Amino acid sequence: MKTDLPELESSKSKVVKYFIFLAITSIVLILISFRSDFLLAPPYAVSAYLIVFSQKSHRYNGKSVVAAYLLVIAGSDLAHIIAGANVAGMLLNVIIVSAFITFTNLSHPPAIALSIFSYITNSPLDFTISSLLALMALVISTILLGRYSVTK
Repeated sequence: MKTDLPELESSKSKVVKYFIFLAITSIVLILISFRSDFLLAPPYAVSAYLIVFSQKSHRYNGKSVVAAYLLVIAGSDLAHIIAGANVAGMLLNVIIVSAFITFTNLSHPPAIALSIFSYITNSPLDFTISSLLALMALVISTILLGRYSVTK
């Protein structure tokens, strides 16, 4: 009976990548739980998945993740100050973020979801702190994964 070694290696690699994804997502959840902002988790979980499974894809770029999320964090704070926590502020935030990821080379669509979720949290300060903690976890994960070639 002949074994297809590349397929077996691919399966092992996927299992390893899956557990790395779970570890990153768990760290993000733990970090945002300090401020009880669990509703911020979905975009970061998608980003963690892309970091692990799509590093070689055109859909993932580490600079894009950082730039898009920093824009969302700053833009959300600015939109809350200018327009308040209402539909107009949310729409302004979505327009800014979606224009940025559409018209630059720094595309990361999960950031659009975070710009909307920023209006669900209890306060802009909680959103900013939780988002910076989650982004820090993604950045460190990206650096470690690139350095140790775990997902290649």
